[in-house]
Amino acid sequence: MNYKLNPKIARAWFVHFLTCSGLIAGFLSITFIFQNDQRSAFICLGLALLIDTIDGTLARKFKVSNYVKNIDGKMLDSVIDFFNYIIIPCIMIFWFKIVPLPFEIIIPVIILIISAISYSNLDLMTSENFYKGFPCIWNILLLYLYFFDFNQLINLFLISFFIVLKFVPIKFVHPLRVKKLKIYSIVFMILWFITTLKILLGSFYQFQSIYDLIYIIIWISSNIYFFSLTVYEILIDIFKAISVKLNKHQF
Repeated sequence: MNYKLNPKIARAWFVHFLTCSGLIAGFLSITFIFQNDQRSAFICLGLALLIDTIDGTLARKFKVSNYVKNIDGKMLDSVIDFFNYIIIPCIMIFWFKIVPLPFEIIIPVIILIISAISYSNLDLMTSENFYKGFPCIWNILLLYLYFFDFNQLINLFLISFFIVLKFVPIKFVHPLRVKKLKIYSIVFMILWFITTLKILLGSFYQFQSIYDLIYIIIWISSNIYFFSLTVYEILIDIFKAISVKLNKHQF
């Protein structure tokens, strides 16, 4: 018997296997953690983040759910994201003693629990696809702590601060889903990826040439852009709330 391979089904499976490759990147990150190689561990997590950034776009483009109907792509993506964004950072916090005793156990436990609840929350996103509260990107937070090389107490304060932000209904932008300024968000996201990799391969504090300084400036600018979007949404929400109260008093 001759079987003809349907290219659309093959493409759909390719996207699923691409998504699964994020697990491989995460596993390699763990191997580097146990070798006390933080830089390589973060590079692997960066690869996993890159895969997570492009696989959803490919899934929608190739209409994967229409051709591989028995596989839930969103569930697959969530399982891998939980592994890379939550479990591995929790291992890092414990293994590298990022926070003081006994918080090296307490903080990961808290992160695991609130992140599991967050992942199962059906009301996690707004109608405009903003995150409600700090998104579970603990890998990014730990990357910044690695860059700035703070002491354990400052690390504990910052991680605790973002744990609290998880429960504050502030809007955080999703660069690929929020339509507002989407093109700019994608551009700044790409710039962030490139400059972050350059800083990770080099040093945050040592400039060997003018180009290193340019990379830092672009990296800071990309962070300011995303921070500004969050502040803008906070101000808009405050303005709307004040307007509603004023209208009520008028009538």
